[in-house]
Amino acid sequence: MKNWRTWAGVLVSAFFIWIALRQVKDPAAFFNSFREVRLWTLIPILITYALVMLARAWRWDYIMKSQVQVRFGSSLIGLIVGYMANNILPFRAGELIRGVVVSRREKKAFAPIFASVVVERIFDSLAILFFLAVILIFLQFPAEHASLKDALRKGGIAALAGALGLMVCLYLLYFYQEPALKLASRILKPFGGRIREFGIRELEKFSQGLIILGKPSRMIVVMGQSFLVWLVNMLPIWLVGIGFGVKLSFMGTLLLLFLGAFSAAIPAAPGFWGTFHYMTSKGLIFLGVLGPEPALSFAIVLHALYYFPSSIIGLLLLWNEGYSVFELGRRGRAEEADRAGME
Repeated sequence: MKNWRTWAGVLVSAFFIWIALRQVKDPAAFFNSFREVRLWTLIPILITYALVMLARAWRWDYIMKSQVQVRFGSSLIGLIVGYMANNILPFRAGELIRGVVVSRREKKAFAPIFASVVVERIFDSLAILFFLAVILIFLQFPAEHASLKDALRKGGIAALAGALGLMVCLYLLYFYQEPALKLASRILKPFGGRIREFGIRELEKFSQGLIILGKPSRMIVVMGQSFLVWLVNMLPIWLVGIGFGVKLSFMGTLLLLFLGAFSAAIPAAPGFWGTFHYMTSKGLIFLGVLGPEPALSFAIVLHALYYFPSSIIGLLLLWNEGYSVFELGRRGRAEEADRAGME
């Protein structure tokens, strides 16, 4: 089954690469757009990506410390190794692997560390939903898309309401876990015993990661950190635009940020190959700032400046720790199996 899912992801990426390349009508213009990039922007772009990693590590470290004390250095190393693993391994294995790295470095239990990853992803989802609402409500659309303006603004309001509704649901799950699990058991009963047990077990694991919701002041801090993480993530996008001779607006940069996050959520090959390139290039064309050929070049450069440095540095850190990617992946799956057996 896992091999089937892996190949399905590869096919999804291949499809998006194909439709992204189809928009290139002038190969010469496509290749020339790479030569016209202002090379001096590469250093500040890499620096801003380093700031993104530091901001993410700072937030994750803060979340973990509501459950277990760890050193910030371990949080940073675990995060970078995890992103590297997500770049090269399927099924977002890096989320497990970074938990294993911190657990082994700090000699702490894996379960609370992995639970903090779940919390981090919850707040990421809330932040990106909020930004989606902002985009759809306030983005100035090109004239040819004016007919969609009202409908998309209504969608933005609905997205914001959805983000707030999700937060309420998480609170209810945390504070009323037992009634929630009983309700879920009744809902899943028609699907059979195995599916019901699996669903309840997963819901229990999910709720374990919500301990920070019992501390409202900490939750507010993490939400603020999440907004900051995504805003810092706009800097490399804006700088790549400068490299291509384009000054992106705040809302335009925010749109590209959202499209990149959305592309990473599509079940494709590791590293969101194809999906990122297509979504980003179409976003640039939508904004009217670049034609099809330089838009795809922009997406390729932006992706490469994240993908290759994070992968290389992650592999070097992993080598320095004395582990292999596949060894940590096996340990992560074993930890998950142990948790499932205990619940």
